[in-house]
Amino acid sequence: MVWYPFAFVVLALSAIGLGQTPVVSASGDTMRIRSSTVANAGAGAFNVTVVVENDNVNPSLPTSFRRWWHCQIANLNPAGVTLNFTIDSTSGYSDVILPVWAQSTNGTTFGSYVRCPTSATPTVLSAGRHTFSLVVPAGVVAFRLAKYFPYTVARKNAWVASLQTRPQLRSTTVLGTSVQGRTIEMLEFTDAFVPDVNKRRVWIHSGIHPSESTSYFTCEGLVDWLCSSDPSALQLLDQAIVTIVPMANPDGVFLGNYRVNANSVNLEDEWAAPYTSTQPEIVALRTKIEQFMGSAAVPAQNPIQVLLNLHSSHNIAYPFHFVHSANAAWTAGATGVLPIVNQRELSWVNALRARSSFVNLGVNQSSSAGFPSRPFVESMSHDRWTAVPSWLGSPNFEQPVMAITLEGTYGRGPDQVTWNTEADYRLCGQHLGLALTDYFGLVPGAVLTPYGVRCQNLILSGQLTPATGLGQTLTLTTLGAPANALMVLAIGTQQISVPLPAPWQSCNALATLDQSYIFFANLAGAGQLVLGIPPIPGLAAYLQAGALDALSNLDTSNGLFVGNNF
Repeated sequence: MVWYPFAFVVLALSAIGLGQTPVVSASGDTMRIRSSTVANAGAGAFNVTVVVENDNVNPSLPTSFRRWWHCQIANLNPAGVTLNFTIDSTSGYSDVILPVWAQSTNGTTFGSYVRCPTSATPTVLSAGRHTFSLVVPAGVVAFRLAKYFPYTVARKNAWVASLQTRPQLRSTTVLGTSVQGRTIEMLEFTDAFVPDVNKRRVWIHSGIHPSESTSYFTCEGLVDWLCSSDPSALQLLDQAIVTIVPMANPDGVFLGNYRVNANSVNLEDEWAAPYTSTQPEIVALRTKIEQFMGSAAVPAQNPIQVLLNLHSSHNIAYPFHFVHSANAAWTAGATGVLPIVNQRELSWVNALRARSSFVNLGVNQSSSAGFPSRPFVESMSHDRWTAVPSWLGSPNFEQPVMAITLEGTYGRGPDQVTWNTEADYRLCGQHLGLALTDYFGLVPGAVLTPYGVRCQNLILSGQLTPATGLGQTLTLTTLGAPANALMVLAIGTQQISVPLPAPWQSCNALATLDQSYIFFANLAGAGQLVLGIPPIPGLAAYLQAGALDALSNLDTSNGLFVGNNF
């Protein structure tokens, strides 16, 4: 009989697929479990039990917060293996969610996360305890497994970096840092060549609850659409500023939390008293929102008109909104919102439903706006601005803030059969952008925006109307010229602000002189010129009028920008 060293026997058995026990771990961006056990079930199978951990390993948090798990299973038999899983979240969630996995054939690099085979659809053993089996394909030596598609801080950072050369991205601003020092960025999208005067502002933030990852995919899809050549996207960016905070709680994401930040605080609840909150994530958001809004006495130039709070929700079939109940007798701290806000919310919901068959499957949920504590950013937006009489009334007559929560879900996709994917929510983001154009009543065409300051008395204005054929007609009107003055319209491809040559240096040229038209003012000093705006994609021009009297005195008007959005 030949005796071999024990280590040699172990290696030999491992080489032929025997005695190779899977190893479960959970370290890294978005990963968290409490514990795991692996037991040999015979015939090449193993029973794997994964216990879900509290956020931040904080035992004082309620078990209803125990809703996220993400781990790695390695040391798998390359010839294939069956793993029988039990996920124990101790009443964290009860709805059935087909998990996702990312496979590796070398143990170090992993593919994209996809839904597990439908044969792995969990069975509910009891509240918070699910079981399913996975047949691991031959050649796969490790895989990562999660309740739903994870979205990491690293992925967000790489995505933000990839956007920096996009012309539609005007700025990336760090609003602040999290408890553990991670940056909270705000992306601002608009057409930088169109002045901001009268532009609507849209504010969107995602990930207050860190593992509600449908919100991140929705943001990615919206940004893809904003940076596309879609005529409606061009139109929206010419007439709106879209500000997006793609990850409001980066610590929570990195730590694998479901609902709280690194201080174990549910940030959504902080909106009940946002100006006394010391949580840095809320301080960063509220400071920028306040800056964008101003006050009822002194509104900011482009206050927020639409605020979207993106989340994900359990035990609901399809994406939905929380619509706040109308309260005609609303007073400070009361339930619901003013009827005008409820009407705006329904207009928004209908716009998105019309664009997205996925969202159209969902059923609106009624909300009191968190009465009595009102712990939502929507409540803050309503109570601090819209509900102040002087905000909607004299002297500024500002628009109501339409602030609402959109909840993604973890179940079926738009076809109501297959399980939803990242792509479904990215498409939802594109539809969200189109719904914004509908909500604001925008259609592709030319835009007309005044800019700059006139020299003395001459005013240039314009009106766009549909042309008989294609394109539009621009009717330009000048007022304030001397009687019968010679009028010159300068058309340039660039906006400038430089003094004219002597003897007219007291006036500024506001557009380069690439083309010009001559016309005359009437006895009342008014003039008119009609131009055709052809339907050329991206066509843009800067206009300025000049009036020359009989003594060669010159006056110049304000500037006027005209540009196509298709």
